[in-house]
Amino acid sequence: MLTPALIILALLVLGAGIVVWATRKKPDQPSAGPRETDTAWNDPVTPGEFPTPRPTFTHEDAPPAPPQDPRP
Repeated sequence: MLTPALIILALLVLGAGIVVWATRKKPDQPSAGPRETDTAWNDPVTPGEFPTPRPTFTHEDAPPAPPQDPRP
C-alpha cells in the first residue's frame, strides 16, 4: 500500500525538478554573435563612392554577321 504512494511522490518530485530546471535563471553570458559592431550598413553614401560606368554596347561594336547561304 505504501509503494503506489512512493511512486506518486517520486513522480511529483521528478516533475517539480524538471519545472525548476527548465525555468531557472540562466547566468548572463556574452552573445555568441559577431563581435564587430561597426559594419557600416547605415553610413551615408557619398558621390565619390559610385563606380564608374562601363562603356555601352552599340551595334557598330558588334562583329559582322556571317553570310547566309540562300536556300534553294
